[in-house]
Amino acid sequence: MRIGFLDCKTNSKDAWAIFSALADKQANIQAVHLTCPNPFKVPAACKRLFGQGVDTIIAAVTTESDNELEIGFLRDKVADVEIAEAKYVFLVIEDVHVRDEQVAESLQRALVQALEYLPADSGSSFSQSSSSSSGASGSGGMDMFSEAASGATGPAPGLGSGSSSSGKFEDEEANDFLDGQGGHKLF
Repeated sequence: MRIGFLDCKTNSKDAWAIFSALADKQANIQAVHLTCPNPFKVPAACKRLFGQGVDTIIAAVTTESDNELEIGFLRDKVADVEIAEAKYVFLVIEDVHVRDEQVAESLQRALVQALEYLPADSGSSFSQSSSSSSGASGSGGMDMFSEAASGATGPAPGLGSGSSSSGKFEDEEANDFLDGQGGHKLF
């Protein structure tokens, strides 16, 4: 299986050296490496790696721990790429002051997760079933995408049943839902 590894020139640690040592221990992994200029370019670099045929991506980014806006932006945009490509991106976001051992532990966890969610035939799919670590059986964390891909429509889970056949809320339904959540209205 082909796993993309993405890092940034701005990273304070050489995550590629650490990851490649971990990947070399796995017989069935071909690592494809790409370095992007900074964390804001990670989503575009993920699309580029998926275009090169990787099954999943592990993206290592170091940033200041108090930079919540950058981290939130990065997570949102990477989620958009995951949805568009129907493949996983495992983000490893570390503080710039973290030790090499902590980076290695985080990358090892991401690699284990990547291998867990990829089918043996390397055709990654969001609808793959897996067992949680607590022993309970369930579906993979991205099953919501398999419903969208199969053409299922309807309101998002937890937002009520709605009366529209298109699966979209009308203005009144959105206001009714939001009104029950603290009195805020959109329209």
